[in-house]
Amino acid sequence: MKLKTRIFWNLGPILHHYLTLISKAKRAKKMPEYYSTGEKIKQFQTRSIKLLKCFGIKLKVEGLENVPVGSCVIAPNHSTYFDPLIISAALSKEFSNTQDSRKFGFIARQEIAKRKSIKKIAEFINTYLIDFSKPREIPEVLKNFAEYIKNNKLAGIVFPEGTRTKDGKIGEFQSGAFRIAQMAYVPIVPTTINNACNAYDKSRKGILEVTVTFHSPMKPINFQTLLPADLGNLVRDKILSNYVEQNITSDETKHNKYSKRAKKE
Repeated sequence: MKLKTRIFWNLGPILHHYLTLISKAKRAKKMPEYYSTGEKIKQFQTRSIKLLKCFGIKLKVEGLENVPVGSCVIAPNHSTYFDPLIISAALSKEFSNTQDSRKFGFIARQEIAKRKSIKKIAEFINTYLIDFSKPREIPEVLKNFAEYIKNNKLAGIVFPEGTRTKDGKIGEFQSGAFRIAQMAYVPIVPTTINNACNAYDKSRKGILEVTVTFHSPMKPINFQTLLPADLGNLVRDKILSNYVEQNITSDETKHNKYSKRAKKE
């Protein structure tokens, strides 16, 4: 079954899961104390797992035991709009026989707020947004996010490339993700997502197996004195150690409008 056919037959469940999140987001906005941080995360994670199944995406998770139960920074490569759902689902207890689901938080580009459908859900799970058109405000956002994951014992999910790949290759890393880890003094978990580049290729057939590998955590005592750029290179090398480049067939990936490369073409 092609993905576009799968979407057609699963349109009801897809809309149900999406609208459920929107409904809860609206309630949380009206009554900020109604849901705890943990409840919001659980709701998003549960819907992420179900939505991935609706889109014919099966996860294989390796190394979940490497993700600390407390605060840390998870740094994955970025290739598709599905990546936040993929990482969220991969942190579920569904993939661990001994531990509970990990709690997490996101930091992302301000551009995602231009899509109202995404903005409401991002606000619901307390996503911190970076506006690159206001560089003077960026250090404060990074500091606030570092404090947020530290105080709430969360895994801070940061995509160091800052945008999705357009060619199946891992791009250069920005330093912000690593400054967060240094400010919060928490471990970094390099994370490789394989086989997700064509997740939204509507002509793909069958079930797509995406592999998420959580590598061994890097302890803050070992990187605290490094320049963020040098630390980024170490993390990138770790992610590349088992990354498999893909031939891009998905229009979503080819026409990545958030990519600087895409804007030039």
